[in-house]
Amino acid sequence: MSRKRTPTMAEIVALADTFRPLWRQGDVVRPWLRQHHGMLLELVHGDWSWAAIARAMTLAGITYRTGKSWNADWLQSEVFRARQPLKRHRPQNAQPPESCTSAATVTQAAVPAIMEAEPSASTAVPEEPEFQPASFIDWEATRAENPAPTTANASAPIIRPPAPAYDEVMARLLGKKPPS
Repeated sequence: MSRKRTPTMAEIVALADTFRPLWRQGDVVRPWLRQHHGMLLELVHGDWSWAAIARAMTLAGITYRTGKSWNADWLQSEVFRARQPLKRHRPQNAQPPESCTSAATVTQAAVPAIMEAEPSASTAVPEEPEFQPASFIDWEATRAENPAPTTANASAPIIRPPAPAYDEVMARLLGKKPPS
């Protein structure tokens, strides 16, 4: 973020004098900020910082009823909140922005169009592929691809599982063979 020039006290007093006629004693701050946020943003986009505007607003007497002085972060946050649409002014059946549409919404919109289309004889529905679970390791092929290391511990025998009928186990998992 670029640093802005720090205004002199005379400039802050002049800005406070510009704010004073816009503020009436007893006004509510948030609606005032909503009404004048364009002017405040123009000042910030110009030569003024949020901190300098906050000092000028405090000097002009534009504060909440507590009289607490404005600071830059608080003022910026309140201006942002004031710009949000009021609940009563939000449309009841407002469509969300296009970036927020979910796949379910898109799917629901597409279902009637698909249902209206007539199926043609040339369009065949592809069959669902067969479930393929993970396979067992073929120890013999693995040993043939990776010869045993020639270290001192390599002389220890490698314990391999017994050679069950892997095809039989896979057939049971796939439901092709009833359990015995």
